[in-house]
Amino acid sequence: MNRAEQIAALIREEMAGLPVVSWPLDAGLPLAVVGFGADEVIAAVDALVSTRVTMGERVRNFEAAWAGYCGRQHGVMVNSGSSANLVLLAALVETGQLQPGDEVLVPAVTWSTSLFPIAQCGLRPVMVDVSPHSLCIDPASARAARSERTRAVLAVHLLGQAAELDAFADLLVLEDACGAHGAVYHGRPVGSFGAGSAFSFFFSHHITTIEGGIVVTDDAHLADTMRSIRAHGWVRERQDRAEWAAASPEIDPRFLFVSAGYNLRPTEVQGAFGLHQLRRLPAWVAQRRANHAAWCAAFADIPGVTVFPEVEGTEHAGFAFPLLVDGERAAVMAELEAAGVETRPISGSNLVRQPAFPRVAGASAPVPLPVSDRVHEKGFFFGNSHAFRPEHGQRAAEIVRRWSHSCTP
Repeated sequence: MNRAEQIAALIREEMAGLPVVSWPLDAGLPLAVVGFGADEVIAAVDALVSTRVTMGERVRNFEAAWAGYCGRQHGVMVNSGSSANLVLLAALVETGQLQPGDEVLVPAVTWSTSLFPIAQCGLRPVMVDVSPHSLCIDPASARAARSERTRAVLAVHLLGQAAELDAFADLLVLEDACGAHGAVYHGRPVGSFGAGSAFSFFFSHHITTIEGGIVVTDDAHLADTMRSIRAHGWVRERQDRAEWAAASPEIDPRFLFVSAGYNLRPTEVQGAFGLHQLRRLPAWVAQRRANHAAWCAAFADIPGVTVFPEVEGTEHAGFAFPLLVDGERAAVMAELEAAGVETRPISGSNLVRQPAFPRVAGASAPVPLPVSDRVHEKGFFFGNSHAFRPEHGQRAAEIVRRWSHSCTP
């Protein structure tokens, strides 16, 4: 056995039982469990030992694999899902598909970095309500909020539920699929519809690269622009770099800058992780989806509780399990937490009510947001995972049922 094999054997011994694939029923419900194991760590060590640790062959291979999984031509990996939204929007402005001052419709219930990059790129976020059936963007609210400056919609596939996309055929559609790996909309994977689609690979998501994100697209020029924007604005990773170099022969092409860029590059460790994680995803999403369906059934008859079954024509990816309660939200969350069921608000809840919102340049909320307000006041979620089973959600339902009965006069 050579040294590399010895190291791999030690890692496998140390990480026996990982990734977690079966969570004990009496151990509560954490928001996430460890979803990687020895294969990922050995691949990461191999990347480190190679000494090529930043954005090389492993990243390129993962970009191609993830793009293929989504049915796309191009993938551009970055250091987070938040950065994925940022480079996508910045590239759309740079390529002229959006102009500074254009309005982008965005659901009020989403994560903060679905909203902030819109304004950071000189665009105007227009907040609209979410559907009471899906918690994704409500087409009727979006129609009411449109103006002559509305050019795009950021469709957030919230917590694994695919958003309605057919209602926005006349707009530039962008997908925020950061929490919806493996979700399906009318027979096609989310991420395959918009001009560009962003995903996150944070530790607690369906699969992880520790930190990390990616944008997938079929637009070669947009992909090249994102490759520049993620890495200083230079041409080094662009597929059209030879043309840029020929146009500026007086500049060394190794330091030729053509975009106003950032440094949002991923590492080879992240690429190595992703290649192994992707192989696990289909079975894991199938389990999450089965959990979601069973849990919706378990909660369905509890008075004063609203859950969100999979919308017809979609396949839910089961990122987390959201619900709304008519009673005191803090009280039921406390009951669940005391029993080991971790809870969180539903994303940023109504972002219009966050203290940061008045500081978001150009942002507006021109229409009522009654569902978003209810989510803000009455909504929360607990975790879903490939390691959980229907019985885990049924335990949580029993706790909520007891709480609900205790609130009934």
